Amino acid sequence: MSLADKEYLGIVKNILENGALGDNRTGMPAYKLPHQIMQFDLEKEFPILTTKFVAFKTSVKEILWIWQKQSNDVRVLQDWNCHVWDEWMREDGTIGKAYGYQLGKYHQVDTLLETLKKDPQSRRMVVDLWNVQDLPDMALYPCAYSMTFNVSGDTLNAILNQRSQDMLAANNWNVVQYAVLVYMMAQVSGLVPGELVHVIADA
Repeated sequence: MSLADKEYLGIVKNILENGALGDNRTGMPAYKLPHQIMQFDLEKEFPILTTKFVAFKTSVKEILWIWQKQSNDVRVLQDWNCHVWDEWMREDGTIGKAYGYQLGKYHQVDTLLETLKKDPQSRRMVVDLWNVQDLPDMALYPCAYSMTFNVSGDTLNAILNQRSQDMLAANNWNVVQYAVLVYMMAQVSGLVPGELVHVIADA
């Protein structure tokens, strides 16, 4: 097993043994546990599970759609043979003012990259998708809603904050794609990937 497997299986076991039974947004009963934290040292290994299949290429397509294309147009994903947002696509082909829209409208990625290059010791490198004003016009409220970056020496570290997560369906999907994001941000900034911390408010 990988280190990622041990992190993942430990939290799943904790949920099953100590979680409270309630309904999730789909109306299906689910065990849940608050405030779960996962830590991955990207210098030691890439945190993909070996105990279950993870759609690596598809997860990377989604993160590129959000962070590189800064798009809310589901048809872009469909052109890449990625259909994870089809369920929430509106008549105009978008998911409203969610995810990539927030990054593009407020130039958050450009600001982050500029800060990483010009002021890497800054403690203000935060990307935030939870824009209260635009929430009513989002097809789905952001699950992974913010990232905080910091540089230590020549190492780029990041914290991913997530309001809720279906551990079985989506956990390592998000871990993988945001680990890839840290690798990409580090590469274009002349840094090396370090620690990725994943904070889940409702697991």
